[in-house]
Formats: sequence, structure tokens, C-alpha cells
Amino acid sequence: MRKSPATSKGYKIEKFEDIEVFVNRMKDFDVKTIECTDHTLFRLSEKQRKEFTCDILKNFLLNEIPLKVGIQANTNHAVYYKYPQNRIIKIVISLKTNMIRIITFMVLDKEQLPR
Repeated sequence: MRKSPATSKGYKIEKFEDIEVFVNRMKDFDVKTIECTDHTLFRLSEKQRKEFTCDILKNFLLNEIPLKVGIQANTNHAVYYKYPQNRIIKIVISLKTNMIRIITFMVLDKEQLPR
């Protein structure tokens, strides 16, 4: 089924956030204030669920320096990190004052990093 332009527009990155600003903001959070949703891991196979857990995604957000941070039209943040084998992991989060919800994530080829 093809997405309507209105639906896909919400995922479009409207602007990029300074990485230092994002990293400093992450210092206000810990593993207890970051949660995965029902949607975060639902598309994964059993093998993939062993490689990607909610704790691993939280670790990226709390301990890794992103390559890019984009703010989408729907106000979610798309955060991009280096991943082994010349790949990128994109984590989409809903960022609130005292809580982060990991909406979804995906592994991309390095060429898919937005410019």
C-alpha cells in the first residue's frame, strides 16, 4: 500500500540539531527514563531480537555520539549512529522533558545517511 503524501511528510527531516546540543540533552536521562514501545522491536525476527534489544538501543542514546540528529516534521528525532560493517543505525525517538520513547529503529547503508 502506498503512503499518502501527508503521512510520509511527518517522517521528513525538517532540520538538523547540533550534535553537541543533543548529547548534552541526553545527560538528563538514564535507562529508567527511556522506554521502548510495542512498535520498537515488533518487526524483528527472532535472530534480530538477539542482536537488538531495548537495552542496546538505550546504550546508543546514552553513551554513543551520533553522526547526525534530525528533527522530523512530526517532531520526533531521527538519530543516526555508526554501526559495524560500514552501516548506520537510525533510532527514531519521541523526546519529552522527562522521558524518551524509542519509536522504531532501522539499520541502513552508510549512503543512506541524510545530508
